[in-house]
Amino acid sequence: MKTVTRDGAGLVSAPVSTSRWERVPCAICGQNDEKVIFTARDKMFSWRQEKFTAVRCRQCGLVYLNPRPSETARNDYYDEEYRFRADKMDQAQPLDHYQPVIDFLGRQAPGRVLDIGTGNSPFLPVMQGMGWEAFGTEIDPGLARYYQGHYDIEVFEGELEDAKLSSASFDAITIMGVLEHVPHPRQLLEEASRIIKPGGFICLWCFNRGFEAELLGRYWLGFDTPRHFYSFSSNTLGLLLQLAGFEVVEKYFRPISYLAHSGVWAAGRAHDRLLGIKRSVYAPSMPGFLYYASLPLGWALARMESGSNVYVFARKPESD
Repeated sequence: MKTVTRDGAGLVSAPVSTSRWERVPCAICGQNDEKVIFTARDKMFSWRQEKFTAVRCRQCGLVYLNPRPSETARNDYYDEEYRFRADKMDQAQPLDHYQPVIDFLGRQAPGRVLDIGTGNSPFLPVMQGMGWEAFGTEIDPGLARYYQGHYDIEVFEGELEDAKLSSASFDAITIMGVLEHVPHPRQLLEEASRIIKPGGFICLWCFNRGFEAELLGRYWLGFDTPRHFYSFSSNTLGLLLQLAGFEVVEKYFRPISYLAHSGVWAAGRAHDRLLGIKRSVYAPSMPGFLYYASLPLGWALARMESGSNVYVFARKPESD
């Protein structure tokens, strides 16, 4: 990974088009009919001074960054403080975070499962223990080597498209906390459709652009600007899956509220900016009383299918 240069420059907005920035059409409908909904600084690293523009497609409702960092600049936003790295395995998401996917696949006959963007999650070793043949892809060389060395799990180092996997070779594919980061999510899902067997499943986890996202705007913690190029809702996820040839069969909204999480994050960010502290504040420690106080709202939003976390399970239709 590249090292981030911290030059202390003044606040600047992303230009329309330079070697570091690119403008893109909507990833779902391909239109350039958008409206600006807010601008935001870097969610994770408070010392960065750039501002990023979030837009909403007027045709299909997809929310995304435009302009966004170009291919030559993207790695600059994943520095040594980024938590999903091989040297930060203790900061991985807890197993409970992956439980809805584990439970869903546990109802299927074991087969071959591919996790796209393994990160530092404990998911693949659990699936391996359940009798599944576990495989992964990961662009971080250190993480790819970690899984192969510790669990003897084959992890391709690079993007899914570069792996050149055989058609109809997997029974299930999982994409969890990854699709928001992908420059071309529709192409990724179409490639996943190619390598999934007819009747196989794709399991997605994403932050859901529901009630809290619209209420909090740029302060909602589920849109990690600029590492998240997209802010999906369960509806826009469904549209993408349909375009890629899948049928949504089930959705699960995690009963958790991001209102309190976002507030704690904003307070931590303001504290660090005031004192000139340079650290990641994307995942702050949540005081216990706030966590329990937020539970009723989390359950209510989940029942209304508007919570900030959504798991979407879709099936590739059987061949005619």
